[in-house]
Amino acid sequence: MTLRPSLPWLLTTLAVALVAMFLAAGAVRKVESAIVAAIFALLLVATAIRTNAPIWRRETSLGRITPRDALIETTRLIMLAFLWCALAFYAIYLGTNIRWQHGWEYGSANLLIAGAYGYYLWRLTNPSDGLSSPLAIERMVKLAGYQAVLIGVGLVWLIGSGKLATHKGDWAANQLFLAGGFAIMCLSVILIKANAVLTERRAAN
Repeated sequence: MTLRPSLPWLLTTLAVALVAMFLAAGAVRKVESAIVAAIFALLLVATAIRTNAPIWRRETSLGRITPRDALIETTRLIMLAFLWCALAFYAIYLGTNIRWQHGWEYGSANLLIAGAYGYYLWRLTNPSDGLSSPLAIERMVKLAGYQAVLIGVGLVWLIGSGKLATHKGDWAANQLFLAGGFAIMCLSVILIKANAVLTERRAAN
């Protein structure tokens, strides 16, 4: 269970999606921009499902796969989601004629969160680090649950408020909120499911 063999392909695809959204948004092609944002989200979710699928199959031998291993792989995707959204905010609101005063702020916020996840991953890869302990991993899984719930509530509000149909400059930001939020919410749920399965199967053995 590792992302490393597919990581170059994944990063290349995400880079292409970033450029495509930048071009679509710059030309004010809202539908095309939304499609690219959706592709970005679905790509990350599909990658997480493919990576974690062996864990969910009851007949599959888990070997040496641990909850920490599963957490590392899916957390890496969550970090990439925040990083992609940060770069998209910067590219659109600093590199095109679309104007929205909070674009760089949300870009910076996403970049900061991506950096925090990167630091967490760096520590998590060290088995002797305190954040790699079973108790610390369980706390992180709970935080992922809170993250998923909060994002879900935010997405319901975003869709229900009608902001996706706005003619103001934040239309691209709302597409990023929807796509990025959906991706991170799904990744958080996948992280929780993988941890639950691993914990249950190891307790039974």
